[in-house]
Amino acid sequence: MDRKHSPINRILEETADFIRREKETTGEIEPPEGYKRKQIERLKEFATIHNLWIDFNALSLVYLNKGGENEVFTGNEDFVVKLNNFEYAGDDLTNFFIRIKAHNLFFSNIPYEMIGFAYNSQNEFCAVLVQPYVRADREATESEIQHYMESLGFIMDYPDEYHNEQYEIFDAVPNNVLYGIDDKLYFIDTQIRLK
Repeated sequence: MDRKHSPINRILEETADFIRREKETTGEIEPPEGYKRKQIERLKEFATIHNLWIDFNALSLVYLNKGGENEVFTGNEDFVVKLNNFEYAGDDLTNFFIRIKAHNLFFSNIPYEMIGFAYNSQNEFCAVLVQPYVRADREATESEIQHYMESLGFIMDYPDEYHNEQYEIFDAVPNNVLYGIDDKLYFIDTQIRLK
């Protein structure tokens, strides 16, 4: 599949552009706690207008795990589906889209693809993300993670935190980075923000 021109990447780009335009329109007028709530309401409208709602209950998926912001499912051994509730975006959904774009830039062997929106088991509005399923031999070691991050030009601040001129990547710990059966590292769930 040509990810650069796929309809799935188009959804991610169009949604990110929509949130960016909304932010430019409202500026810094609203307090942070109300700002994200308003972004979510506008994103729900956007999802309805562009037919991006996914009937998650109609999919044949098996629950795998729940983390701080994701409920993770699989339907087969080719992919996982994550319902992301935007919790780690902070007070501005723009942070979520920055993180996904940066993740796909640095960890292109395990890209996120946005396929739409749904509600999770807690009835929270979520982005529906798909990632390739990793056939892992084990979790990566801290030294393997550090070597890989340094090869990308990042400097280690703490054992799980790195930065370059533009980004900070954190939560790069062994349970979020897998060592694949193909001897490659897969950063499946790190946090990324602008510096």
